[in-house]
This record gives sequence, C-alpha cells and structure tokens, in this order.
Amino acid sequence: MTDLVETSKESANQHGECFNIFSILGVQRDENRTHSRYLAELLSPTGRHGEGSRFLDAFVKDILGLSLDVSGRVKITRELATEGRRRVDIVVESPDLIIGIEVKIDAGDQKAQLQDYFTELNQRAKDRKTAVLAYLTLDGKPPSAYSLRDLEQENVHCLSFAEDIRQWIDHFAGLCEHKPELSYALIQYKRLLETLTGAGTSMTSLIAEKLAHNRDDLETALAVEKALPKAKSSVMLRFWEELSSAMANALGEAPVVYGDKSLRELSHNYFNGRGGKHVGIKHTIGELNGEKLCLYVNIYHAIHYGLRIESPSGSAVSRPDIKDKLRETLNDGNAVANKEADWLICYYYNPYPSREPAILNFHSFDGAVLDLLEDENRQAVINNMVEHQVRLVNEARALLESSTA
Repeated sequence: MTDLVETSKESANQHGECFNIFSILGVQRDENRTHSRYLAELLSPTGRHGEGSRFLDAFVKDILGLSLDVSGRVKITRELATEGRRRVDIVVESPDLIIGIEVKIDAGDQKAQLQDYFTELNQRAKDRKTAVLAYLTLDGKPPSAYSLRDLEQENVHCLSFAEDIRQWIDHFAGLCEHKPELSYALIQYKRLLETLTGAGTSMTSLIAEKLAHNRDDLETALAVEKALPKAKSSVMLRFWEELSSAMANALGEAPVVYGDKSLRELSHNYFNGRGGKHVGIKHTIGELNGEKLCLYVNIYHAIHYGLRIESPSGSAVSRPDIKDKLRETLNDGNAVANKEADWLICYYYNPYPSREPAILNFHSFDGAVLDLLEDENRQAVINNMVEHQVRLVNEARALLESSTA
C-alpha cells in the first residue's frame, strides 16, 4: 500500500504539480487574504491581469447566468462594511448592477448573515440597479436557514469552488497563454482549488484508479478505512490532553470542555459523524459587568484560539467597544473567525512564532496535523500556542483592570 501511494505521488507530480505557492506559504484556506483578494483582483477591470473586463463579463454571464451587460465604471470593494457592522467579502458595483459575494471556506454561517447582506445590497441599489447576492462555498451547498432567516433561498446564487470557479479559472488559464505569468498564476490557483475540493485529476484519483483494479490493495484500503477514524481521534485526543495540561500549568487552572462531555468524546465524535463543530476548551479570565471574559480554543476545521465575552447564560456575545480597545494593543488576528462579531480576537497561530507557523486543520488532516505525531513537533506547537495565549490573557486582564478602575 505504501508503494502504491508513493508511485501515485510521483505520477501526480511528474511535472511539478505539487509545487503550489499557496500551499507552501500556508495560506490555502484563508478566505480573506487568499481567496477573496485573488478573486477580487480577477474581477476588477483595472486588475493587474491586464485583461480588462473579460474575467468579470464571463463571471456575470457564465457563472451567475445573468444576461446583463457590465459596462461603465466598475468599482470592486473588499470587506464592504454594512450598517449592521458586518462585512461583505466582495462587492462589484457598476451603474446598472451590484453583486455581493460571500466566500466560505472554513467559517460557519452567522445569524441572519445573508439576509443582512441582501438588505444592504438592495439599499445601495436604490431601485436603480439589479442587486445580486452570491454564496460561494467549496461544494456549492445552500446556506443554512440560520443565515437566511427571512430571506428566500431563491434570492441567493449558490456557487462552488469545485465547479464554477475552477472551470472559470481553467478557461482563462488557456486563453491567457500569451501571458505566461498570468497563465501560471491561474493554473496554480486552479490546482489549489482541486486540492481543497478533491476535483480534477489528482493523486487521489490515481490511487483510486489503481485500487479499482487490484483486489488485494482494495481489501487493505478498506481495512485501513475502518481504522482511520479511531487513529485520527487518537491523534486529536493526544493534542487536546497535552494542550489542556500546558494551559493549566501556565494559567493556574485547567480549562473546561465545551460542546461535548469530555476531550475523549469530543475527539471521537469529531471523526465519527456524531459531533458538531465549534467545540473545544475554554478558560475564564475574569468578569466584566456581570459577563465573563474567556480564552477559547475552538475546532471547526482548523484549530483557532482567542478571546470572547460570555453572557450569564454562557453564550458568546458581541462587544465591539471591548474589541476595539483590545485590538489597540494586540496584533490583529489571523484566523477566519477573527472577523466574526462574537470573537474579540482570534488566531490560528502566533503572529510572531519562534518557528514556522502551522495551521492545524483536523478536517483535512494535512501535513501540519500529521507532524503532531512527532513528540518534538507537537510540544513545539503547543508551547508556542500557550506562550501566545498567556500574552493574550495578560493583555485582557490589564484591560479588565483599567475598565473597572
């Protein structure tokens, strides 16, 4: 089986396909600084691609399926602020059309998020423009009722990275061969999407083809498949237990589990389809006006940690005044959840680590998570994380003291 994987790796990388700049830099799942920024640049008629409105025209006609002419002055805005203190990832505005695009890689839906975005777009359209809201996810899944609230789903264009964006990118990679740098950049992004979504020809496809023609290898793979959830949960449990112990030593009190009964059940349920996401451990830092200030370590797809305010009922709440004060003294968070209202600040890793930062994505179970099997690597990641958490706690406690003085 190992020989099969190695042979498939070599076949999949015979022309250097695995050398992907996004993966090397560790930004492959960053919704804001990678995907939103990249897509906005392509959609801009004045983008550095030098192709004018060709990308935008094809996006509107071929992906959104709109028979609208995007002409005149076009404005592209990233992180457009709404009246409700939210931010639309990408907004395209022309004299006759306004398009809002919400990009989702790892972040979950927020309460009434798409309803608020649709309302904002229509207010800006003022009956003079056509307002369009697109919901872009890895697989094109529809948004949740939690995000739609009173908005009808038919008002939302559900798009996928796996099909819509990948095919759009692939089309222009071929058309732009006269611009090698642009063509290569598009090919790199297309390969990133194939890795994230499992679309296209990849090492996985090559292995699958070989397994389909060899009974012994397929039987071995089926046995491994049954054991994988237990093996993965063991790796996660070891990480949670050692992180919890390190936090207890550094902060003077052990964190508590939330979202599940114990670390063992949390780890087991995560890989057996019975657990939710947004579970983890938390440590109470102090109280402020009857509410608790807490340090959270959360798992959705990737481990992220930071500070939140809890109401007396135990639910996380938004406190923009405290968020603004805290961010005056801290480096801005680098996790996707950092832009969500109920996180004061949120990180995947220390912005100034002592070694190369690692995003621990247990959903994809990629290289950074596999590195946790090595004791030295695991301890280095945990120590770096806890050292950063201690700095966050100290800053938060100083803020509490100044607020109650």
